[in-house]
Amino acid sequence: MNYQFKHTNSVRSIGFTATGDVLISGGDDAIIRVWDLNTCQELQAFNTHSKSVTTVAVIPIYDLLVSGSDNSTIKIFSLKDRKEIQTLRGHSGYVQSIAISSDSTLIASGGCDRNVKIWKIGTWEEVSSIAAHSNDVRMVAFSPDGKTLASCDDDGDIILWDIQTGLSKCTIHGYSCSVRSLSFSSNSQFLISGGDNGYIKIWDLKNGTLISSFHAHPAGISSVNFCFNNQVIASSSWDKTVKLWIMEDAIPKVSKPNFFQALFGNKQPEPESVSSLPKFILEKAKENIHKLNQPLANQVDNPFENEAYSFKWETCQAPVRNLQMSLDDWYRFLKDWKRNEEERRKGQRAKERLRLQEERLKLERQKQERLTKEQQLREEKHRQKEEHSRREEPKREGIKQVNQQQNNTNFWGSNSLSNSSGKIYIEGYRRKDGTEVKGYWRDK
Repeated sequence: MNYQFKHTNSVRSIGFTATGDVLISGGDDAIIRVWDLNTCQELQAFNTHSKSVTTVAVIPIYDLLVSGSDNSTIKIFSLKDRKEIQTLRGHSGYVQSIAISSDSTLIASGGCDRNVKIWKIGTWEEVSSIAAHSNDVRMVAFSPDGKTLASCDDDGDIILWDIQTGLSKCTIHGYSCSVRSLSFSSNSQFLISGGDNGYIKIWDLKNGTLISSFHAHPAGISSVNFCFNNQVIASSSWDKTVKLWIMEDAIPKVSKPNFFQALFGNKQPEPESVSSLPKFILEKAKENIHKLNQPLANQVDNPFENEAYSFKWETCQAPVRNLQMSLDDWYRFLKDWKRNEEERRKGQRAKERLRLQEERLKLERQKQERLTKEQQLREEKHRQKEEHSRREEPKREGIKQVNQQQNNTNFWGSNSLSNSSGKIYIEGYRRKDGTEVKGYWRDK
């Protein structure tokens, strides 16, 4: 599009409305701008935040806009009425991410106060506050089925939360650096993550395994997302690029006829399998594969260099309610129990991070030892080659002299040197046992 949608400072987050013709952006100028993509005009600008707007999201059912800011607040705006309708206060640090549940009933937020909070849409009350992360929370994301909330932090932890119980049900330790981006597949089975080390990882939540890990960018990854029915991953980075990564099975292949089909008939080549991807994406992908030798998203770096990770499921039986306790006392007891339980799990995560750190260091040492041995082998082969060349040099010189003498032989086969000196040269030869007899001169 020829029109530029500009802020006066860095743009931190963008989003679309459900119809796709309205773009919303928030930036470091503390302004939220709403753009009409059909007319390329600015419809509205909200400037009620006092600091940078770090994240924006849309509640499609109610036509509402949600934003998070460095002033530790979350604000709700009506796109229809073009005004602010609510301010949510609860975070004590920068709000880094917000997410809307698929049924538009809950808002999740994460921030630099290391807390994940869940808010009820409509009543705007805080339903749950989770202080399980040991470092700043960078991203929160709801699964499409509405059962799971994922969050990640600067320690490299990815935690999956049970929406019903409000407790963590799984912790993924897959990075030794900050994880800033997460995205669920449309069937909620897979989760992709992007870290500051430039790696994208694909996690199978059903089987609890890492199914793909590849170095996508030379700098940290700021955002990842599934698109085109989970066949493509879009990633952006601090290296100022946006890349599309295509799953291997998304690229159609020409089926080759077998031996008997080629021999007895069916010589017409079968058409390519149908792909749902746009043509320009397929063409560019094939071009990159052949010319640039780009890896596909299915391909995992082989072998897993320093890929120490853990996928720990957490099960816990909630306490049974004591009927002698009043409802208020029970809620307070349950709240204290959840807080203590999460503190215990936080301690376990810290121990697991230390264990994985030691394992990564061990793998790094093994890698360095292997590379050192490979270098020594290359140097030894080079030394042996040079030694062999030095031993063969006298033999080559002898053969060279013989060839020169043969070139000096006259037409009748007589050698001028042998005729003048009365000697003849006997050529060397190799015995059957492998030993060599050197050439020598003798009297005629």
